[in-house]
Amino acid sequence: MMKTALILVFVCFSSFVYAQSNDNDLAVIQKVFGKEKRDLVSKFMGFDTKPNDPFWALYDQYEGDRQSLSRERLSILQDYSRMYETLDDESATSLAKRLFSNDMAYVKFHERYFKKFSKIMGGKNAAKFMQFELYLQNAIKMSILNSIPFIGELKMNTDSLPAH
Repeated sequence: MMKTALILVFVCFSSFVYAQSNDNDLAVIQKVFGKEKRDLVSKFMGFDTKPNDPFWALYDQYEGDRQSLSRERLSILQDYSRMYETLDDESATSLAKRLFSNDMAYVKFHERYFKKFSKIMGGKNAAKFMQFELYLQNAIKMSILNSIPFIGELKMNTDSLPAH
């Protein structure tokens, strides 16, 4: 009974976290940092928020493209959440391969946009922006990962509970 209750709480909580994140990483950023992402970027980079600035035009394009990668990552995590109790070797391998593919796509994405940002603001500022972006993305990733169990974790935690 306790095991079922723990799993139900996990699934409900995970669905809530994923739904927030799926609407955009902005909800997680606001939760973690207490500010809008664009405001954080503006303050970190020392930029004014002029709508016709070439940086912001490229930034908006970057965010649009990044969201599809984020949605794929969240889809992988949702599948993990859905399959958690019945996870076997085949499904675990499939999830791992999808995650590795998503990670590689993120690296290529960042390389491509680093070149674009470098052209409009120089290599140092482009590196500064990418450093900040990676920091934010890792904070989001950690926030989500902290809310989901490791493979077998729920079983280990409930096996040690006394039977009623």
